[in-house]
Amino acid sequence: MEYGRLSRVQLSKLLNALLYPKKHELTQLELDHVLIDFCAGCPDPVEARWLVVECLNPMTDDELLDRALGMAWRSMDDVPTSIVPAEHRARAASN
Repeated sequence: MEYGRLSRVQLSKLLNALLYPKKHELTQLELDHVLIDFCAGCPDPVEARWLVVECLNPMTDDELLDRALGMAWRSMDDVPTSIVPAEHRARAASN
């Protein structure tokens, strides 16, 4: 997977799996990987994670995708290891 290079359709499929893990019969580990793949596929993986996991604003799936895709580009090289550790899978996904 190319970092920040997923299409809206690809991100939508990942988001659907994140929001409805039972429907997709995902284990916790698989769900964790889907979250990482979704975030790594967005222009700013750190903000995308915040948007999916911590944002309390109610929004539709389309609104969430619009916000995720509308974020400014952020290189993983610019993300401190205190936020995303050097060995984290998201960093590998960005290479």
